[in-house]
Order: sequence, then structure tokens, then C-alpha cells
Amino acid sequence: MRRWMQVMMLAAIFSGLVMAEEYSVKEVQKIGAKISKEVQKTLKHKLKKAKKKGGLEAMAKYCAEESLKDIDAIRQKYGKELGVRRVSLGHRNSKNAPKADEAKMLEALDLLVKANAFLPKTIVQAHEDGSYKVYAPITLNSRTCKKCHGDKESIDPKIVKYFASKYKDDKGYGFHSGDLRGAIVVTFPAPKEEE
Repeated sequence: MRRWMQVMMLAAIFSGLVMAEEYSVKEVQKIGAKISKEVQKTLKHKLKKAKKKGGLEAMAKYCAEESLKDIDAIRQKYGKELGVRRVSLGHRNSKNAPKADEAKMLEALDLLVKANAFLPKTIVQAHEDGSYKVYAPITLNSRTCKKCHGDKESIDPKIVKYFASKYKDDKGYGFHSGDLRGAIVVTFPAPKEEE
């Protein structure tokens, strides 16, 4: 199993791609894993706090109105040159829509989940220009998350109405336990050319 994971990671990294000079793959993976873990921990903590304060409605409001600010604060903490985003094929907020390469990676991760295969905690993607992206998959495991992201007909109508007022193209329903919900993506820019 471990060998399979190494082969998969090497394929993702070296499939016709060139490595950046400023970061090694090991550094990129370590930093990306640290940042994505902090993002997930922060969001979970804030959601628990919102739940205690105002239940499901407060949680929905946090996700819709505050979570992006918390993610941006973490990005700034690690340096403005890094990108930190939460992306999903089933996004609510269009700011969480994946770019073309991110959509392909999410589709590949979704296939792993559906095949009941090993899902790594992070995957490094290298690009020809020397930039990197580190993906930390997010699976739906919380019963609370299903109360907003589960089958639409089973969700509290007040929550559905709230999300409808915020998002005109809401794709955030229909998820079940164990499904891939999306990923945290940490982007490392291409090295700057010396003048």
C-alpha cells in the first residue's frame, strides 16, 4: 500500500513537470500540510463555537460569511506570496470553485474515495513554471456537516432558504458520509527570475 502511494505521488509530481528551485518537494509538502491542517482545525473550532452560540443557523452563517476571512488570515500569516483556498466541485460560494487543474485533481481524489482506495493526507502537484499546489482532501464525516450539505429535501427549510439568499448557483447539497467534499489547496508561486 505504501509503495502504491509513493508511485502515485511521484506520478503526480513528475508527469512532465519541472520542479521549482526555491522549494524542494519535501518542503512544499511539509508547509502545505501544516497550513491545511491549521485551516481545517480553525474552521472546525469556529464551527463548534458557532454551534454552541446559535445552533445550525449560526454555523451556516459562519460558513457563508466568516470562514473565507479566517482562511485569508491564515494565508497572510504564512506570507502573501502563498495562496490558500478551500475548493469543491460541489461549491456554494463561487470563490470556492476550482480552477481547471484543481477540478482534475478533485475528480481524481473523488475516484480514490469511490474506489475505497487509500486517500493521502496531502498530494503535491508541480507545474512547468516551477509553481506547486498542495492538496489536502476533505471528506464529509460529521453528522453536523450533513445538516447543511446532505440531501436537500432532508435539510431544515430555514437553512435552505438562507443559502438560497446567499448563493444563486448552490452546488453544496447531496453529500453523504465518506464523500469527498473538496480540498484545501496551498499554492506556492513559481520562483522569480533574477534580473
